[in-house]
Amino acid sequence: MTTRSHPWSAGFRTLAEEHDYRVAEIDGRVPATLRGTLFRNGPGRNDLAGRWFPHWFDGDGMISSIRFDDHGIHFRNRYVATDNYRDETRAGRIAHRGFGKMRPGGLLANAFRIPANVSNTSVVMEGDQLLSLWEGGPPYVLDPATLETRHVEPFGGKVRAFSAHPRRDPESGALFNFGIDYAAKCTLTPYRLDKGVLTRLPPITLPYAVMNHDFVLTKSYLVFCLGPILSTPLAFLLGFKSFDGALHWDAKRPTLILLVPRAGGAARIIEAEPFFQFHFANGFEEDGAVVLDLARYPDYLTIGQALRDYWKSDWPAQGMAKLTRLRIDLATGNVESRTYDTGTANEFPIVNPAFVGKRHRYAYINCDAADSVGGMQRRIAKVDLDGGTVVTHDFGPDGYPGEPLFIATPGGMAEDDGVIVILVFDATRQATDIVGLDARDLAAKPLFVGRLKHCLPFTFHGTFTPQLY
Repeated sequence: MTTRSHPWSAGFRTLAEEHDYRVAEIDGRVPATLRGTLFRNGPGRNDLAGRWFPHWFDGDGMISSIRFDDHGIHFRNRYVATDNYRDETRAGRIAHRGFGKMRPGGLLANAFRIPANVSNTSVVMEGDQLLSLWEGGPPYVLDPATLETRHVEPFGGKVRAFSAHPRRDPESGALFNFGIDYAAKCTLTPYRLDKGVLTRLPPITLPYAVMNHDFVLTKSYLVFCLGPILSTPLAFLLGFKSFDGALHWDAKRPTLILLVPRAGGAARIIEAEPFFQFHFANGFEEDGAVVLDLARYPDYLTIGQALRDYWKSDWPAQGMAKLTRLRIDLATGNVESRTYDTGTANEFPIVNPAFVGKRHRYAYINCDAADSVGGMQRRIAKVDLDGGTVVTHDFGPDGYPGEPLFIATPGGMAEDDGVIVILVFDATRQATDIVGLDARDLAAKPLFVGRLKHCLPFTFHGTFTPQLY
């Protein structure tokens, strides 16, 4: 399944086993200031009966727990025990619709059936509970110590869809999120989750059905950039197409910048030239403007096809995202943009979590060399958004990093005082490394490299807690 031209392919292979062990091989040393648990979520099973799922988003969710303690690193992984995982494990074949997959049996087998919740996208701590997240349904509650699946959490029936990209206010500790529901009308519902109490903010009826993954939290707003990646719900509902198959890019429509007041009140829509984004780094308000940093695609066409091909994709650089800053003048609605020199194929931008909703100076992002024509990213960049300088850490030629995660140094005074932790697939070793980089000096030799005994399939998103689980 892996070739010289696609050395990253093996990074998608299913990990059927659930492990629980201390990492024996560590190069360097985990800093004494790095103590706690990193949780990651992503598709752990990407095939059944020898057949790959038709989309990367179809894979069954698997949570990994990486504990940094006085003895080094401990690793544990476990599948989220969703109905989809249990049913398809028992059957040994596809039994439910998904993002891209369809049930065997044609129209009658798929009509009026919604995709099964595979809980494969992100994870967040809420109190003493670990929530496993997916776009199209409520979260699953897991035990953070054992990763045992406890139950689905619909918050008293208030939630049908709960996005995989919540944002936590660093001042209040409240968690903000949203869900998109598809029916006769497409509705976006924002949520606030504070100390276990979920509050629904006024829902917004969208002018047409769109797909959206992320948002920005600022002092006053939840901000969405709804690109014209449109759904045809009827074709999906009647079983003619999968959810992915019912999506199409309409370049004649604008991207809708949606400003939802945190305190309630009417939402505002500002139209911008069409673009698409999966992920934001952060956003803030300044001098009568909202500023957004995001990985901006010119459209959905290239990334949409790459996600369908995933393990066998060339991951072409042309048509992929660039790190972009948008400045939205609240008085006039004018939108200005600036791109940064971060090479090609920019994705998974992040900031120090303490700066969510605040003006930040640094962002970290996956990328590749400016002259790269394709392949999964092999670099992480640190971008000084004020000065424009970019520093990179290169894992090439055979290292493929996933989403970086910033873990702040306790008591640290500077914005970049922390450790960037990344899971890196080593195509030579055919296994995954846990890598820690000094966020202040990203290009330097890693602080530590913990070598897993196996490949951990590429994950999507993660979270860190100072608690040891």
